Amino acid sequence: MREPYTPLLFSTLGDVFLESEGGAVYWLNTGVGSLSRVADSAQQFRSLLGTDRANDWFLPSLIQELRQAGKHLRAGACYSFVILPIFAEGKYEVSNLNPISAREHFNLTGNIHRQLHSAPDGTRVRLHVQDET
Repeated sequence: MREPYTPLLFSTLGDVFLESEGGAVYWLNTGVGSLSRVADSAQQFRSLLGTDRANDWFLPSLIQELRQAGKHLRAGACYSFVILPIFAEGKYEVSNLNPISAREHFNLTGNIHRQLHSAPDGTRVRLHVQDET
């Protein structure tokens, strides 16, 4: 049985920080489909927000470049990758990110990561994206 999680924070890059029932905080990186423990508690997580670790999580310089390129977010939106970084062609670059609704972002990335879940690294894949709205 999986431990229940409570969302703590959503990033403009469509990632989510979750608190486990045990109190630890995890980073759901939707670009690569990974879940990693980043803090032992919400209090420790909040203290890390003021450090260089936060730069790795939120990529503020990339967000600034996106805004300078005229890619602005509306309420309920986040930046989402054209090609996810899980693929060799997927880069953390302005040209590979666009604003979309958070709902669409989670539907798309979740669908792709579900399809890739059991594929070994380096496998050539063909994805089928469906509108789940």
